[in-house]
Amino acid sequence: MQLSKRPAVYALPSYSLTGDLLGFLRCGLQYRYTRIGKLPSTRPVQAWFGQFIHGVLEESYRRFDESRKRGAVELPPWSEETIAEICELIKKRLAAQQLFPWGTDLEELGYARAKAAVNELGPQLFPLIHRAEVRLTGARPLPLAQIPAQYRFREADRYEMMGVIDVVTNVQLYDPDLWGNLLVKELLTDFKARSLKPPGEFEVIIDYKGMRRPSQKPIDPGKPSFWDIYGWQAQTYAHLRQAQEDSLPVMAGVIIYLNELLPTKGDLRRLREEIASGETDVVPEPGSETEQLLREWKDRKGEEPPILPFEFRLKRALRVLPVSEATIAHALQEFDNAVARIEICRGKELQQGRVLSTWEKNAEDESTCTACDARTFCPSYTKESTPKLPEIKSLD
Repeated sequence: MQLSKRPAVYALPSYSLTGDLLGFLRCGLQYRYTRIGKLPSTRPVQAWFGQFIHGVLEESYRRFDESRKRGAVELPPWSEETIAEICELIKKRLAAQQLFPWGTDLEELGYARAKAAVNELGPQLFPLIHRAEVRLTGARPLPLAQIPAQYRFREADRYEMMGVIDVVTNVQLYDPDLWGNLLVKELLTDFKARSLKPPGEFEVIIDYKGMRRPSQKPIDPGKPSFWDIYGWQAQTYAHLRQAQEDSLPVMAGVIIYLNELLPTKGDLRRLREEIASGETDVVPEPGSETEQLLREWKDRKGEEPPILPFEFRLKRALRVLPVSEATIAHALQEFDNAVARIEICRGKELQQGRVLSTWEKNAEDESTCTACDARTFCPSYTKESTPKLPEIKSLD
């Protein structure tokens, strides 16, 4: 009698939407060192800033929610002392994780943007929140057809996709308390422009980004832009959320570019350039106060940038992405492609025993390279930035 043999035990490979897939699409070599190799960055600027803003918003919502449960709703705007207390609390939490601001200027900007996010965005956002920090997970077939046989090193035929939604909102269109809400107004305006008819009650997924609204023009025409990549992330969040039992129909994903709530001089300078070149989708209306402020701003040294109207800053901060079967399918296919590319790079490294020659590189985005410790020896970056030796020319 022949007995059956237990199959070999293997671990299901896990890919985080933010840490793995977005990290790899930014730069494969940087991802290899920081995510897989777990080498700490000497310049964790974006890590501190992003987590600081997320932490402040999460703590602020927690305090609002507690007041709502007590029956004495305390909705922002809050006092300088309250905001400073929350900021100091989050700063200490990040310090315990060895995350620190890279200079006093960054810390002051983080505090100022946190205040703008809580006191200006909070009154519109907090009443809509149904759940915060929702963890998602799901399994998908490993794209083996895209991985050459010589680079396949796993027994698994599936991979786990993980993510965390910052906010899940529960929108009831017939709730009179929401009729004056600016976020709901923007959603309905976008739905109407796209001829979408939402049900009476639905969900919207919201993801914070500690960055300005990216240009719609890709840095390299042959590669996806950050505009596309973050859009895929929102669609994938919607797919994973819809698989959970307690979800309502997910009508849209919303990305909030928090830097747009308090743009710096550099942000406004880039905004004017993008408006002139047609690279952005949210521009001031002709003759509006915003258009006048941007036109009259001289951008002189020592001159403070203008404070644009909140309605315009909110439009710049919000990006609404309607969710459908087609948009979800496209996003999932793009992330499957990214998983296949990561698996190929890992397979090549295992086969060849080298890192620099086996991992994809991306030196097109200067901000990614600036925060990367590998730029000093990265073949793609040094090839473009290493100065040439002086030439000796003949006097004849």
